[in-house]
Amino acid sequence: MKDSKYLVFIGMGFELVGLVLASVYVGQYLDTKFELKGLGIVSMMVLGLVGWLVHIVQLVKNMDKNSDS
Repeated sequence: MKDSKYLVFIGMGFELVGLVLASVYVGQYLDTKFELKGLGIVSMMVLGLVGWLVHIVQLVKNMDKNSDS
């Protein structure tokens, strides 16, 4: 059971790397399409990181609830 917790935390790192790469790609696309001068990348990064942090908080709450049971 403890091994699965470690795998979850390893997966978080991969999620973050994928999120950053996707945010940069989509942000660059928005910058070129709408001529935003870098605001597309910044806004996508902020939105992505906020969403990732919400996901992490929910994941930790679920892990804590399951460990109490």
